[in-house]
Amino acid sequence: MQKAVFFKLAAVVAAGVLSQGAFAADGTINFTGEIVDAPCSISPNSQNMTVPLGKVSRNVFGTLSTATPPVFTGTVGKKATPAKFTIDLLGCGATAKGATVTFSGTADGDDATVLRVANAGQVGVGAASGVGIELGDSAGTKIPLGSESSQYVLGLGDNSLKFQATYVSTKTAVTVGPANAVAQFTVAYK
Repeated sequence: MQKAVFFKLAAVVAAGVLSQGAFAADGTINFTGEIVDAPCSISPNSQNMTVPLGKVSRNVFGTLSTATPPVFTGTVGKKATPAKFTIDLLGCGATAKGATVTFSGTADGDDATVLRVANAGQVGVGAASGVGIELGDSAGTKIPLGSESSQYVLGLGDNSLKFQATYVSTKTAVTVGPANAVAQFTVAYK
């Protein structure tokens, strides 16, 4: 009787050892995130977004003379048509009454309140110059880099904070080329 139990137990152990290959891992998945003490969550779609500003004619910022060679003459502070974007806050609780947003990034050398443009790694292509990217609220009120936006009123649940970005001339001479920038943002709850 004990022999029969021993052989059955040995058979079960052997089957378990031999079947390990069937359960071998084919890959690894890493899950990342963080639990934070905040009244709202920032939507994953708002955490890493791209806002296309489009292909904007240099003529928006000034004119090219008919002289030989032609000379571009512009005006500092001229703006292109803005592109709208939204930062979505999810699951805001009753303690979330309001929020401000502060944008940061590499400032333009001629106007530290706007983002400096670059060519974003395009080899052999120089970046546009004489322009920066200005950030503003939905009404177009400028939000200088490093400064808080005006306060947005938050309701219970999901909230959308609306903003806009636009090219703005920072010099009278504007050259053509890629005009990309990266900004980070921080939400402060009031």
